[in-house]
Amino acid sequence: MRKLDEGDIRAKHSEAMDEMRRRLNEKEKVIRSYRKSHGKMAVFFDEIEHAIRPLPPIPVEYRSSAKGTRVSNPVAAVMLVSDGHHGACQEPNEIEGFNEFNPEIGRARQLHYASDVVEWVELHRHSYKIDELHMLVAGDLVSGNIHQELLVTNAWPLPVQAVRAAELLAQQIEILVPHFSKIVVEFIVEDNHARLTKKPQCQEGGLNSVNYVVGHHAKVLVSQQKHVEFNIYPQYEVVVPVLNRRYLLCHGHGVRGWAGLPYYGIERKVARESIARLQIIMEDKEKADKIGFHRYVFGHWHVPLDFPLYMAGGSVSGTTAYDHKQGRHALPSQSAWLVHPKWGEFDRTNFVLEPR
Repeated sequence: MRKLDEGDIRAKHSEAMDEMRRRLNEKEKVIRSYRKSHGKMAVFFDEIEHAIRPLPPIPVEYRSSAKGTRVSNPVAAVMLVSDGHHGACQEPNEIEGFNEFNPEIGRARQLHYASDVVEWVELHRHSYKIDELHMLVAGDLVSGNIHQELLVTNAWPLPVQAVRAAELLAQQIEILVPHFSKIVVEFIVEDNHARLTKKPQCQEGGLNSVNYVVGHHAKVLVSQQKHVEFNIYPQYEVVVPVLNRRYLLCHGHGVRGWAGLPYYGIERKVARESIARLQIIMEDKEKADKIGFHRYVFGHWHVPLDFPLYMAGGSVSGTTAYDHKQGRHALPSQSAWLVHPKWGEFDRTNFVLEPR
C-alpha cells in the first residue's frame, strides 16, 4: 500500500476545506435570507402601527373612595381573556344545538364580559377599595388557519381576523377605562391558533405569529388612554405581577395531554417549572420577583379550572364540532378574580357567556 506523500495530504485537506467552505456559504445564505425576511416583517409591523388611528382619550369616571371600606388594604381585580377564536364559525345543527358561534356572537359575548366585570367590581366596592384592574390576555384570540377545515369555515382570512380581534380587544378595554384609575394589560403572544407555521415552533414562536400583530394593533388603539399600561411578551410564558402575587402566564398549548383537561400533564409542568426556578432563586434571590411565581395561569383547554397552584380560563367559542365528536360540552366562559396583597386570590368568578 502506497504511503501518502505531502502532495496527497495537501490535496485531501484541500478537498475537505472546500467542502467546509461550501457548507459555511450555504449556512450564511440561509442566515442572510432569514435576516432579510425578518427585517421585512419588522418594517411591515412599523408601517401597520403608523397607519392605525388610536381611540380618542376616554375620561375616567371612577374616583377612589375617600371614605373607609370594610377592608383597609386595596385589592386588585384580575380578568383573564383567552380563546376568543375570532373569525371562527360553528353551525348549531352540526352539534345538536349545543352551541352556536360566529363573529357576531363572539363579539357580543366578549363585550358583555367586559361590562359584567365592571358590574362585578362595582358590587365588591361596597366592601373593598378596587382602583386597578389587570387584564391577562392568554392567546388564541383568532381562529387562525392551522387546520384545513378552518380555511374552509372561517368567516374571514387570517389578516382580517387579526385586525378584527385587535379592535375587539381594544373595545373591551374601552368599556373598562372609565371605571379604574389604573389598567394593566399583560399580553402573551405565543399560542397555537395564531401561528404562521404548520407545526408549533420553539425559537421565535412569539414573533412568527399573527397574534404579535393583534397585540401591537390593540396597543396602538388604546395608546391615548394614559392610565392603561399595555405590555406585550413575544414568548411562550412570562411572570407577571399583580400586587404581591406573581403569575406564570402562558397560553397552555405546551402542556401534553388528551381526553379533556390533562391534570397529570399540568401537574408535571408546574412541578418542572417550580423546581427549575427554585434552584435559580436559591442561588440568586434578586431574581425571585422576575422568575418566581405563585400560580400558573393559562387558557387553551376551554374549561375553567381553579387549583391551588394553577388556574385556567374557558373559551369564548364554547363547544365545537371537535368537542362534540369527543363527547365534551363546554359552556362559553371567561374568568375573573380579586387579589388581596397579603391573602392572595379570592372570589374567583367564572362568567358564563350566554348566547347573545
